[in-house]
Amino acid sequence: MNRPAPVLGSGQVLVEVDQVGLCGTDGHIWAGAYPAKPLPLVQGHEIAGRITSSADDVSGRAEGTRVVIEPVIPCGRCHACRKGRANACRQMIVLGVHDDGGLCEVIAVAADRAHPAEDVPQAVAPLVEPTSIALQAVARSAGASGDRALVLGCGPIGLLAIVALRERGVRVAAADLVSGRTRTAERFGAELTHVVDRENGYPGTAQRRELSEWSEGEGPGVVIEATGVPASLEAAVDLVASAGRVVAVGISDARARLSMKTLPYKELDLLGSRNSNQLFPSAIDFVTRNGALLEGLVSHRFTLAETQSALELAHAPGDDVRKIVISVAEGR
Repeated sequence: MNRPAPVLGSGQVLVEVDQVGLCGTDGHIWAGAYPAKPLPLVQGHEIAGRITSSADDVSGRAEGTRVVIEPVIPCGRCHACRKGRANACRQMIVLGVHDDGGLCEVIAVAADRAHPAEDVPQAVAPLVEPTSIALQAVARSAGASGDRALVLGCGPIGLLAIVALRERGVRVAAADLVSGRTRTAERFGAELTHVVDRENGYPGTAQRRELSEWSEGEGPGVVIEATGVPASLEAAVDLVASAGRVVAVGISDARARLSMKTLPYKELDLLGSRNSNQLFPSAIDFVTRNGALLEGLVSHRFTLAETQSALELAHAPGDDVRKIVISVAEGR
């Protein structure tokens, strides 16, 4: 679909889009199963590109600079924003969700949302946005050197969290429904992995015993739930050590059932994690340092003309799907 070129506004830069990553949210929006701006909507919130021009009142954003775009625009006024946690703003606008995003040739964005990324390997530049989400979950976990953490779900967020935890000196175990993903988790630093039984859930008797032995009989001090599946959150609360911390980063509308005894008896910290709180610069540094490893996260690439097929795959991913990237610049 052809649309008018965006008009450069005050405080904005024009970005020629190179690549856009897709996640499960994009698939849900495409299928009409996620609250988003009414159609027509240009999707895409994991955006990498180059600055082509800047408004007169913008400095420090030279033409040709490679950038990654932070898609969350907070209101700046609500309770979360006033508390310095704009990543949880209830009135936020997310590019590609509540306003037009990056699946286009050129996009106009506020200059402070376009972060210079000259040193980020171009092949993995769209991974900066999901990396910032994983770093937020790890920051919420407060995992420190010598701790043991369990990551439930070895999709991109879970895998990125494993690497971030290992960089903090945390020992990591991981579990997923798909054996290929647990093998990837091992490459990313997990020292104990379990494949979840689809019918009987997690953990099985032998898996519980292994996890107990690995955590010296106490259970992991941190559990990051990265699936959004109710049974997974229930398992996290069950398995975490007393005085431990459970961080829920997986999102769904489903309801979990938690014991009203377990939380106070264990005196757990049960925390949510959303977007990232000023962690885009850290995510850029993380992806720059780990670029070679993270290239293995990109399992499928499409051109802009193939967006329909890419979104279909994002909506119903197979076991071999990790990260989908659309190369907007290809064929330009």
